[in-house]
Amino acid sequence: MIPSMVAIKRTLSSIPVTVLAFAAASGLLSANGIRFTDFFRLDATLLVNPASYTINMLFHAGGWSHYTGNMWLWVPFGVALTWLTSNRHVLGLAVTVNALTVVVAIWFEGVGLGLSHVVLGVAAATLVRATGIAFQNASTQGLQLVVTALLLPTLGGLFLVLALAGSRWVADLYHLLGFLFGWAIEALYVFAAHDTGSESGGATHSIPDRLGPG
Repeated sequence: MIPSMVAIKRTLSSIPVTVLAFAAASGLLSANGIRFTDFFRLDATLLVNPASYTINMLFHAGGWSHYTGNMWLWVPFGVALTWLTSNRHVLGLAVTVNALTVVVAIWFEGVGLGLSHVVLGVAAATLVRATGIAFQNASTQGLQLVVTALLLPTLGGLFLVLALAGSRWVADLYHLLGFLFGWAIEALYVFAAHDTGSESGGATHSIPDRLGPG
């Protein structure tokens, strides 16, 4: 491939389409005051309503301030994970983290709204992916030890917040689950890539070409 085409390909692959699409869709809903309850009833039907496990994350119950608060973390972590993986990976992770979190937490107090739990899942995944790249030459056991060592204090902090949450404990439960699912899903990818790289004599989860020398 000629150098100019390589540069174009790198540039296009670096555009965080998933991150921008989520931000735009959520922002449009928040800016126009469109709420989840404008379309769906908050009753027992939520348990079997597909929207509760998918597009619920695009609606922000706290309005514009809730939305902007999420964007302060969604954009940097989402862009970072896109650069380290791909748009498809970020999309799959976000959708999966949201669905798994809702499956567990909806039984406690209805559907979770907003990107907060997804943002924490993406943040956790970014940390795991970056750790995998930083320790790509370590043994599998060594990598697992480092990833676990980074998880425990963060998870402990989230448990402490949950314990002290009082009446808002359900919201913090969503945050805890989102972080945990994001961490676990990305760890599966990183460990699998590390094992494959070890067997073939080289790491398969090194820094993407678009982040390397031009």
